Amino acid sequence: MNEKKECDRVACASLLYLAERTGSMVDLPAKMRAAHYHRHGAPSLISLEKLPLPPTPGPGQLLVKVFYAALNPADYKSAGGEQAALLSFKWPRVYGFDFSGVVVSASPDCQLFEQGEEVCGMIAGLPQLNRGTLAEYVLVEEWVCAKKPQNIPHKECASIPLVGITAIKMFRACNAENRKNPRVLITGGAGGVGTIAIQLAKALFNASYVATTASAGKKTDLCTSLGADRVVNYREEKFYEVLGSENDDELFDMILDCTGEASYATSLLRKNGGLCSILYGATAKGVRDWLEESRISPGDITFGIRPFLMSGWGGSLFECFGGGRSLIAACKHRDATYSMIIGTGNGKDMGILAQLLEKQKIRAVIDKEFQLEDARDAVEYLAQGRCAGKVVVNIVN
Repeated sequence: MNEKKECDRVACASLLYLAERTGSMVDLPAKMRAAHYHRHGAPSLISLEKLPLPPTPGPGQLLVKVFYAALNPADYKSAGGEQAALLSFKWPRVYGFDFSGVVVSASPDCQLFEQGEEVCGMIAGLPQLNRGTLAEYVLVEEWVCAKKPQNIPHKECASIPLVGITAIKMFRACNAENRKNPRVLITGGAGGVGTIAIQLAKALFNASYVATTASAGKKTDLCTSLGADRVVNYREEKFYEVLGSENDDELFDMILDCTGEASYATSLLRKNGGLCSILYGATAKGVRDWLEESRISPGDITFGIRPFLMSGWGGSLFECFGGGRSLIAACKHRDATYSMIIGTGNGKDMGILAQLLEKQKIRAVIDKEFQLEDARDAVEYLAQGRCAGKVVVNIVN
């Protein structure tokens, strides 16, 4: 057992001991460290001034002491104001979707977890006040959490949730559970979603062949080590040209677009295949599903946006400008389907990922670790777009 893992175990054991001695919630400080911002903009706006602790957990909620958090491109995009027209926020907003830690307080009605249990997962919806994970404590719904595998360090557990849940949703959108030994193409195999998607293709969906794209050298070697059968060097070759074929046996049952290149991939789909993107080709259904799965209150949706998205004409207009309409048509022409998905907290899917981690069927891919005090540097490093895997943030040290 490494030193960091041992420290995590000691910290959790101490919390349990205190709880047993007092028979109540562990004494908590009045304030906490948190990487937050008071207006949308660049990472330079991040503040590390202490914030008040989140309030006592409400119905179905847990207060989690965060040991490790992880960053995703969604963090700096959201902080830059990407969803400013869609939702209203509680300020200041705190960075971070992913977390791994220990429950320090649970609502009396919680049935899945209790004080002292180690959990991991991602928040529902978007980070904001009390709900961002680059903080010493975070308030989450118990249905977004899974039990942390005992044999996996917090650092690794924190790196998996958003990318893993997103990848599972992408595969399901492509009807993966009803395909036998599918051929899979994943663009951007060395990125956060790509690294876990390559592994899930083989470990969870029994893919017979996985192709991906990455730069030559370290990133290609990483993709191969994760299970990719072919890696196209995107700096020298166009994947849609080198993988294209008139032979149906060489086309793909599922294509997962993690780089915004979905429009180039439709020609590689087999009949009845599925294409899914997380970066291009927005659809009204994708946004509606995310709002519903995140259980976002209608009152938090910007006035006028909800009826627009829910209406037929509004959804059609949204898809026309977002690129989804043309992709739906292109896939339909090949008797295939197109979907756009957005990941959100899901304890059941996180449980699947936790079990795969525990059984070492998949592994975390961590590019670099930062301390909470260096959150600004961590976000700026991620935004450079050169990471191989995930950026994690150590909250406890």
